[in-house]
Amino acid sequence: MAPSTTPGLAWGSGFGLGPGFINDPGIGPNADDRLQTFVQGGGRDLYTKWQNPDGSWVQDWVHFDDSSGKVDGTPVALRSPDGILHVFWRGPDNGIWEYRQQVINGSWAAPVKIASNAASDPAPALNADGRISVFYSGIDASLWHVVQQQVNYGSWVPQQSLGGGVGNNLKLAPTVARNGEGRLEVFVTGHQNEVWGIAQKAANATTNWVGYFPVSPRTGGAPASPPAVTGGPFAITDADQRVRVFWRAGNVGFHAVEDATYTFPATPQPQQLPAPAGIAETPAAILAMDGRLEVFLVANDRSLWVTEQQSHNEDTFTPAQQLGGYAPGRPVPARYADNRILVPHRGSDNGWWAYQQVRA
Repeated sequence: MAPSTTPGLAWGSGFGLGPGFINDPGIGPNADDRLQTFVQGGGRDLYTKWQNPDGSWVQDWVHFDDSSGKVDGTPVALRSPDGILHVFWRGPDNGIWEYRQQVINGSWAAPVKIASNAASDPAPALNADGRISVFYSGIDASLWHVVQQQVNYGSWVPQQSLGGGVGNNLKLAPTVARNGEGRLEVFVTGHQNEVWGIAQKAANATTNWVGYFPVSPRTGGAPASPPAVTGGPFAITDADQRVRVFWRAGNVGFHAVEDATYTFPATPQPQQLPAPAGIAETPAAILAMDGRLEVFLVANDRSLWVTEQQSHNEDTFTPAQQLGGYAPGRPVPARYADNRILVPHRGSDNGWWAYQQVRA
């Protein structure tokens, strides 16, 4: 049986854009919705490829000359409301660095360090007013963030701590999503290997946050306790604007969703994802054009699988079905301009590979 997907679409064969990079790729849309992808090269520098107007990809990787020696992690791309594409990464100096386009769909300004003392890759998100907030775990094992100062999207306020304690999980990147009230919610793997969240008290309240709340069950270490969370969580917003969080415990995928008041229950109520015999990475999800979440799983043999909501906003998912390939890390799903899904991932050759939806 072919893997299921949005009606009228099917999953095409895998294709690649070339080998020779480190860590997982990042990807984001230009102002005209052409995708652009970013990778860390072997010299701790940044390379990029982008789509042509006809949807094809440029042939050669382009090197950012002023990034040499500055990259030590997975780059993450985000487009701001002014159409400018930004890319963030962690450097070997423990700094969070940013490239931003000088003009839409065009050239890039010099890289700028916007935060320091970072232990994890960054997790950027748009506030309701369009300002970017960037979250990361600090070398002090706390959650930190830095936010654009004004809606001109040009300058950044000094970094601020959100407290908490991630312990030995400080190298795991946080994850962030925005709920239907416009409030950002951030999730981390805590020092006891459980998923915790923290949320803005109001939309755009970058300095005013509710206390931490549990999302996964507390492990406690007892024989009857649930398995410990492995890896960082993944958050996304459902079609009805509730935030849903995915994580891996042992070799099983789980998810939990907040209620209609955009609040997670005081006692976590996770549900298990359909999956192959076991998974090796945190599930990654994206909202498809039919309003259902498509969730991508990396099996123990490193092949890529997909499951999807039975119906939009539902807690039940279809049986997982295999796409194929080999993924040493986590997939990074994205959407083309026509809303078809693309699933880039690093391959066994340290190359850029992807599956994509095609017209059936």
